Amino acid sequence: MLAPKPYQPNRSLFAKIERRLTQYRKAAPATVSTDRPILSITFDDCPTSAAETGARILEEYGVRGGYYIATGLMGRDSHMGLVTTPDQVAELNAAGHEICAHSHSHLDCAQARHDEVMEDVEHNIELLKDICKTYSVDSFAFPYGETRFDVKKHLAGDFLTLRGILPGINRGVVDRAQLRAFEIDHTQHSFDRAYAALDCLHHTPGWMIIFTHDVSETPSEHGMTPGQLRQILDRARELDIDICTPKVAAERVGFKVK
Repeated sequence: MLAPKPYQPNRSLFAKIERRLTQYRKAAPATVSTDRPILSITFDDCPTSAAETGARILEEYGVRGGYYIATGLMGRDSHMGLVTTPDQVAELNAAGHEICAHSHSHLDCAQARHDEVMEDVEHNIELLKDICKTYSVDSFAFPYGETRFDVKKHLAGDFLTLRGILPGINRGVVDRAQLRAFEIDHTQHSFDRAYAALDCLHHTPGWMIIFTHDVSETPSEHGMTPGQLRQILDRARELDIDICTPKVAAERVGFKVK
C-alpha cells in the first residue's frame, strides 16, 4: 500500500488568513541565546534513503541529525521510496540521531479536530518511546507544516521544540511552538537559499534548521542528493558552524518547557 502523497492545503481565503495569523502568533515565546552559529539537519517521514544514505553521510562528518517519524507510515511504500521500519528507527536512535514525533497518521493539524490531533500525537509518542526504549520524545514537526494556535499551544507543553516550514533563521524572540526552517527539495532554488543562509548564520549567530525527506541520486520532488548534503556539511565546517540535533540545539540556546 502506498503512503499518502503530499496533499494540497486548504486554499480558501479564510484558511490563508488563519494560516498567516497562526504563523505569527507566538504560542510559546522563547529567546534564542547563543554566541555560536548552530545548525540542525533533519528529515521528515524518514524514507529508507534518509535512514541509510543520509545517516551514513552525517556520521562520516561526526554529526547527527533529527528524524521526524510518522509511525503510521513506517514500512510502507511511498512516492519517496520505502519508509523506514521500526528496526531502522531503533538503529538510528542507538547511533545517536534524535528520533522526533511527526504524528502517527501524518494528519493535517490545522484541519483535524483538536482531540483528534492530541490522540494521534499521543499514539505517535507512545510508539516511538517503545521503539527507542526511551522515556521522552522532545521534538515535533507539523505534517505539511500545518497547525492552529490552539494545537501548537497545547503541544508546546509536551515538546521542547515544534517545527514549521516557514523559512528563516531562529534568532531573538521566537515561537518555540513553530520554529522556522529551510526546506531542501528537488529544486535548485531551495538548495541555493539554504546554502546562502549558512553565510548569514555565520555572521549573525542563531539556530538554523534544514529539513528534507529522501536522500538519493534521483530524489523525489521533496528530497535532495547525497552531493547536496555533503555540500551543506562542507560549508558548515568551513564556516565553523556547530551541527547538532534539535533537542541539543534547543537546550544550548536556552529553551525550556514551561
